[in-house]
Amino acid sequence: MRGYLTAAAAGVVLVLGGLPAQAATILGAGWDKNCSKATCFDDKGVVTRTFSASDFGGPVTIGQLLLDRSVLGALDSKMFRLSFALNGEELGTWGQFLMGGIGGDVLSFTGQTFVWNPEDGDLVLVLALIPPPAAGGGFGGFSSARTEDEPFGQTFVSGSDDPGVAQRDAAAQDAPTVTAVPEPATWALLIGGFGMAGSALRRHRTATA
Repeated sequence: MRGYLTAAAAGVVLVLGGLPAQAATILGAGWDKNCSKATCFDDKGVVTRTFSASDFGGPVTIGQLLLDRSVLGALDSKMFRLSFALNGEELGTWGQFLMGGIGGDVLSFTGQTFVWNPEDGDLVLVLALIPPPAAGGGFGGFSSARTEDEPFGQTFVSGSDDPGVAQRDAAAQDAPTVTAVPEPATWALLIGGFGMAGSALRRHRTATA
């Protein structure tokens, strides 16, 4: 499996003819020659994978990422942030995740769906280590799935009649989903919202007493 992933460093693109541009596209990313034996994070704590615009025939809708677990290595006490960039500018983030407890050979990440037009440039996946904030629920999520008998590292399109694609798609979709840890700004909004809700409830109880 590792040999295949090395050959498919940033995810080989599989374009299925006849599918509409709006079909959900699942990106795949795995181990490459720049990874060390322990992890793929560089000395700055960053992992990037580039999806070449030349491999796509038109706009695609991105909603899920399959990542080889070995990319993260054994950094169980660390957290990382998952985002996408275009021409050096961040398009958006799917959240931040705690490495500890993440099992399985392949991890499935989901987040806010977005449309990428290859005419605008290459799409870059960015994983960056960050100081861990307080634990809790949030937006986005990951799940794990074992795919020992299946090739991995390709980009494929959901809804295909291809049995291999359908099998990999099902493996990702059936895995239990875990929510991401929210970023500090999100926590502030959540805490503020809970505080206002509690205040309103107390006023209501006082008025009806």
